[in-house]
Amino acid sequence: MKNNIFIYKTDEEKDYFRKAGKLAANVLKEVCKAVKPGISTWDLDVLAEAWIKDHGAIPTFKGYLGFPSTLCTSVNHEVVHGIPNNKKILQSGDIISIDVGVTLKGLVSGQEFKFVGDNAITVPVGEINEKVANLLADTKLGLEEGIKVSLKGNKISDIAKAIEKVAKSKGYGLVRDFGGHGIGPEYHSAPFIPNYADYFSLYDDCEIKEGMVLAIEPMFNLGISDIRKLKDNWTIITKDNKSSAHFEHSILITSEGPEILTMAD
Repeated sequence: MKNNIFIYKTDEEKDYFRKAGKLAANVLKEVCKAVKPGISTWDLDVLAEAWIKDHGAIPTFKGYLGFPSTLCTSVNHEVVHGIPNNKKILQSGDIISIDVGVTLKGLVSGQEFKFVGDNAITVPVGEINEKVANLLADTKLGLEEGIKVSLKGNKISDIAKAIEKVAKSKGYGLVRDFGGHGIGPEYHSAPFIPNYADYFSLYDDCEIKEGMVLAIEPMFNLGISDIRKLKDNWTIITKDNKSSAHFEHSILITSEGPEILTMAD
């Protein structure tokens, strides 16, 4: 992740981010409609890539640092970065985290720049048990609480504390190795946005400033916090193989408060 923090000041820049965010939210909505028992994660990826290209945009993730797909599709105990596969068939009772980024090119002061919308949701496949349903609802609540405190003049640690408070109050494992991030012209940028507060005992805190675009993304586990990477060098799973949930929005920091960019029609 780059060290520089990007501040977007012009109305043109902000409007492009709104358009990119809306596209990301709408493609996620379309993919979620297709989730059902018997569909493969590969089918979902094909749908997403076609939808994004049909709307004049670019799949952000495909090719980014070598990632091979449009979507990250993480099923059950997979936390993040699951690779779509035509042999991964969804079954009733599963949950699936779907993470998608959309890149939109735009001209600002005569120069071409890239603008990214990034969002994720975890949804049930058919009927799921109550414990897992609560995991989804509580992780979504963690995201909402993190967004609430994403205010000009607050610190990134305020976001981390708000998310951690929800996870601890519900007794979930909290993924520490991954978190949210700033969004720059090439997608990931500083600041890193952890989902736990003691990160800042080791690293400097950062003030939240008007014009930042941030991706906030809590990941809660039904079991322990510990994770590991599979041999595909991408997919992250829980060490105890218990379910994990992941929710994400991109937001713009304004003088009036956080503006959620990734809201579907």
